[in-house]
Amino acid sequence: MTSQNTHVLALSLLAAAALLSACEKKTTVTDTVPGASSSTSSTTSVSATPAASSAMAATESAMSKAGDAVGDATLTGKVKTALIADPDVKALKIDVDTKDGVVTLNGSADKSSSADRAVTVARGVEGVKSVENKLVVKP
Repeated sequence: MTSQNTHVLALSLLAAAALLSACEKKTTVTDTVPGASSSTSSTTSVSATPAASSAMAATESAMSKAGDAVGDATLTGKVKTALIADPDVKALKIDVDTKDGVVTLNGSADKSSSADRAVTVARGVEGVKSVENKLVVKP
């Protein structure tokens, strides 16, 4: 996971927590009437303002995007690990990029069967929607 994704996720979570805690507060008001034997308590509920609702929606959107980025980074790691574990693939010559579950393999392979094997391995990783093969065969 990149440092930028980590910072976005942390910031989004903090913003969401702050907004949600300020959204609805319960306040107890105690009024005492001079000479009365008891006090009156009431609980007032304060609803979110339109600006707070808009901020909450923006935060949810940012959190969703951060979650997608984290998911793609995790998927990239899983594919790279699977490629490294396969003895027929020279994984160190292959770059793996993921966007919305679509994995792109860039780099080189020593033969076409190795490139085909890399694509097969990547497709076999759970969560991969599709694989774009941009590997170049260099004997």
